[in-house]
Amino acid sequence: MTTPPRYFRISIIAAFCALFFWGHLCSAQNIYSLGDERSYITALEKQATQSTNDSVRAYTWLRLSLLMRRVNDIDKSKHFLTKGRELGARYPFINAAAVYYNAIIQFASSDMVALEKELLRADSMLSHFENPESNKLRGILWNNYGIIQQMKSDEKAAMDAFTQKAVVYAAKSGDATVLGKAYKAIAIVFMNANQRVNASAYLVKAIKTTEGLSDDNPISLTELVDTYIVAGENYANLEQTDSANIVLSKAENILNDYPTSNLYLSLYHARGVTYHKTKQYDLAITTLDKGIALATKLQSFNSLNRLKYAKFKSLSNKNEHHAAGIVLKDLIKSPMVFVTDKKIYYKDLFTTYSKLGDSKEAVLWATRYINVSDSLYEAKFQKDIIELEKKYRESENQKQIATLQTEKEKASLESRNSRLLNWLLATIILFLSASGFFVIALYRNSKRLSQQKDLHYQQQIQDVEQKQQIQLTRALMQGEEMERKRLAIDLHDGLGGRLAGIKINLSRIVTGPTPVTTELEKVIEQLDVSSNELRRIARNMMPESLLKVGLTSSLKDMCDLMSTVDTQVVFQSYSVSEALPQEIQVHTYRIVQELLTNALRHAHAKQVLVQCSQNENVFFLTIEDNGSGFDIGSPQGKGIGLTSIRNRVEYLKGKLDIASSSQGTTVNIEIYTGHEQ
Repeated sequence: MTTPPRYFRISIIAAFCALFFWGHLCSAQNIYSLGDERSYITALEKQATQSTNDSVRAYTWLRLSLLMRRVNDIDKSKHFLTKGRELGARYPFINAAAVYYNAIIQFASSDMVALEKELLRADSMLSHFENPESNKLRGILWNNYGIIQQMKSDEKAAMDAFTQKAVVYAAKSGDATVLGKAYKAIAIVFMNANQRVNASAYLVKAIKTTEGLSDDNPISLTELVDTYIVAGENYANLEQTDSANIVLSKAENILNDYPTSNLYLSLYHARGVTYHKTKQYDLAITTLDKGIALATKLQSFNSLNRLKYAKFKSLSNKNEHHAAGIVLKDLIKSPMVFVTDKKIYYKDLFTTYSKLGDSKEAVLWATRYINVSDSLYEAKFQKDIIELEKKYRESENQKQIATLQTEKEKASLESRNSRLLNWLLATIILFLSASGFFVIALYRNSKRLSQQKDLHYQQQIQDVEQKQQIQLTRALMQGEEMERKRLAIDLHDGLGGRLAGIKINLSRIVTGPTPVTTELEKVIEQLDVSSNELRRIARNMMPESLLKVGLTSSLKDMCDLMSTVDTQVVFQSYSVSEALPQEIQVHTYRIVQELLTNALRHAHAKQVLVQCSQNENVFFLTIEDNGSGFDIGSPQGKGIGLTSIRNRVEYLKGKLDIASSSQGTTVNIEIYTGHEQ
């Protein structure tokens, strides 16, 4: 099922929310959770108030600040952050950790540039500590940094952050939840690149890492369930339905104890994708409708959009295009639809209404698609202009600084060197003037020589073309003369001999005692043979069918005539125009006639295929046989027949390609007709 990418490209707000808790996905209002974090928060609050160690209490308050963000208690989140920073002010590690927590809480939903800068500052401060907790925090930090790079569409930088930093520090920390999250982040990069096999390998590692952790920590359990669901959706797209159902069932079994969890939004979507991939479209739509109802209730707009788009795809595959169009139109009304998503949706609506035959709606959505595409291009163009202008201003500022620094030195030198400069300028002017005259003269001479060379070159080309034309004409005339000699021999030896025999038989009838009827029957039979011979000779000179019914029918008649019990000649024609120039038809007929004669008489072929086709103003001819073949470089390959064929193709300014082996011969000819179909 084609959907907008699931992670970090759904919307900017969703991606910001993902940073609140180590990259968990969220809608514009909430983060994915089991919905049962209060008891865990209460336990941490008790630890923060009862601990006698100030550094432990301070760090616990910092952790609680993010947990309160998880349950959307913004005031308490900021209050706990302040308590943690004040209590841990004299502890270097707490100060470094506080920079990270403050960055997430203060900037994650408002200023991505400041957030990225603060994350790097926090990492620099944490690099001075080598303990499990600092490595854990750095693993989380670099996971979030990678998410920011994905939001900037820099998947390479994101992958570097995940593989070179997040995984390394998570492994050092020994925290399975953080390590599993890093593996899942790598898998998501592969999913975004549609490399789902690679994604599957990292999702398996993420599941193995996080399975078996204590259920007391709702964050770890949430991470495991979310990984199951992501893996299920990935398996579904790989069409590994059994594997998808296994991991999705595991997620469902855990969520049965948490009926209010918003992870059901993701589960319904993954189930819908699985049903869609197995073409169970009704089940897919029913499941997605459950998710749509829940997303509407929770006002989780991004999840709602994903579920509706998945439903649109299932309805489209059911050919319920009218209902699909209604769903997608409703999706576009969402307040969380971004311009890049609209471009996809408008194109889908154009396709949907085109299939419905509603040209008015199709044109409407096609127009909107074009407008959105133009606006996206314009926005990128404006951004590029701003960047160029910024670079230009910086360059100009540097130039001004350099000018001011040297201005004083120049002023002191100007008076002393003015006379020398005047003499130098005069010398330069004289030199440039002389050089200018020389260059102009050289240019004119060069131009004149160039024109003469061009004229000479054009004359040479014309001479070569004229010589080639004369050679072709001479070759065709020689071919025609040989054809006349062959026809003369056929008339003298074949038809002439038979007519002489008929005359003798008629004389015998007049003078002999043989019954007239018997002798006349013999004469009639001889006349039939002579008539057939005469038609054959006439057809060889200019086939009557070529003049009456055109090239295609004439070639088919020739192939049928040459087919025997032992030899099969098959003719195929595709989109050949009947309005081909007469000259091309005649030459093509002669070429096929000569090639068939070679295949049957010399190569002793049993099967011959003659195929002709036309694409606009280019005519294609292919003849294949299973005969004995011949060596193209041998005297046989340069015989009169093939020479005549080459001359005809060259005369028509066509292309000839011959491939021959002991298994047969293939001849391909391409001719420009100057006439479109």
